[in-house]
Amino acid sequence: MKQPLNRNQKSPSSDKSLIMIVAGLLGMGVIVLVILVALVLRQNGMLFSLPVTPTSSPVVIAPTILVPTVTCDSQTFTLGATTFQIQNLALAPDGSLIAPPAVSGVAYWLETTEGNYLVVLSPTPENIALQTTLTAESAAKVTWADCSSMTFSLSAPEPNHANISTLPGQLTSGLAIFFQTDETGNGLVVRGELTEMTLP
Repeated sequence: MKQPLNRNQKSPSSDKSLIMIVAGLLGMGVIVLVILVALVLRQNGMLFSLPVTPTSSPVVIAPTILVPTVTCDSQTFTLGATTFQIQNLALAPDGSLIAPPAVSGVAYWLETTEGNYLVVLSPTPENIALQTTLTAESAAKVTWADCSSMTFSLSAPEPNHANISTLPGQLTSGLAIFFQTDETGNGLVVRGELTEMTLP
């Protein structure tokens, strides 16, 4: 005798479909969870940066942003193993620069409205000797009183002499370090590109 069909009974194919739907939703949930964890870690400052390697073709590199854990007392400029105290430098009314006094251990800082940065090192014997040690692999770092900092990768010194009075009109994006070689304001320029920025 044939049994009547029970409409409440599920067929095996509908069970398989239900299992596949649940498995798919669980898989998507795991992916969303991994993405959320990665975003939380990134917002908390856990960044992984790769070393920058020089290439022969121009490549735009976004600076790495790190969060420091130390307190800073003064503004400093570090070039190689030498650290300078920063003093701000202002343009003359006609837009030129006047050579600052020759003081050892001081880097004079000028920030323009175009986002260009200029460091002037006066013609002390230590500064002139430091200029001769720089190579294209050298780095410079500016650390502010709030512990934020900027690190620059430097190019080799430019072969042509410049004069401090006309330097503001020759600035390009990034950093320019002016090594004053005499009391009249003549000197050499070393340029740098921003490679890392640290926020307080």
